[in-house]
Amino acid sequence: MIRLLVIAITALMAATAANAGENTVKVRGRATPVVHAEIVSAAKQLCKEDLAGNPQASDLTPFCIREVTRDAVVRAKNAELRAYNKAQGRAAYMRLATR
Repeated sequence: MIRLLVIAITALMAATAANAGENTVKVRGRATPVVHAEIVSAAKQLCKEDLAGNPQASDLTPFCIREVTRDAVVRAKNAELRAYNKAQGRAAYMRLATR
């Protein structure tokens, strides 16, 4: 089951990367929590759009948000933002998906 989930998430991430729109979040000169919140908000929007109509959307959404956020944080190349993101537990993404 776990392996199947990993394969499904990998396929979803590949599809998300290929089809996703582009959102820009300014990092320089802004507080880390504010930047992280904007990144997560953008990730949530992208995942919602990409998973629309998928019968397992509610199950995949937290994983999608976490992975898209993680990718954006890595691309930002900001150590403080990476540390802040790492401090966010899985539960934070599960709560976000239900909002």
